[in-house]
Amino acid sequence: MKMHKFVYDTKKPLGSPTGFRVLAIVIILIITFIYIKLLPTTLPRIIKNEESNNVLFYPFFLLIVPVICPLWKWINFNIIHYKEFYALKKVIQSAQLVDYDDKNKTSIFSMRQVVAGIKVIYEKISNGDIEISFYPNGIKNSDRVRQLTDRLQEAFDLTVISVDNQLTHTTYVLGDISSNKKEVNNDDF
Repeated sequence: MKMHKFVYDTKKPLGSPTGFRVLAIVIILIITFIYIKLLPTTLPRIIKNEESNNVLFYPFFLLIVPVICPLWKWINFNIIHYKEFYALKKVIQSAQLVDYDDKNKTSIFSMRQVVAGIKVIYEKISNGDIEISFYPNGIKNSDRVRQLTDRLQEAFDLTVISVDNQLTHTTYVLGDISSNKKEVNNDDF
């Protein structure tokens, strides 16, 4: 049975910008290495019109990789896990689990800049239950992470079966308790 799992960090929803920069630098170094090996043999043929100069553009297609990583995260949130992601966003916004900078400062795409956020790990367990872990990363309202039972039940239309309060995070297990009911017959006594 295939499990559904995703990680949503409100401070960096599409991943670490530093990681993408490092990936881009590594790919640029690989492209440079390819050109060092490719140019001595290819350039004389291009000058003599024996070979097309399109060969020189092929290594640049490797630069697509740093763009695909955040694009894949966006597709994962907004298309693959659409219902779960927007239910989590609804819970996060209603509980005010994100600390924003002042209203005048905006980041890219005219969104308010996030000062401190929360990291959420959503995982569908093999028996059909859902396990959601909330990691408050320095937010002001970190105590609200322990009081999300009602909001989660409303957003996911499931019952909170258990709550595990740890020092660093709180994990909620949600499930449908109506499917766990057992019939009691007179023969059982």
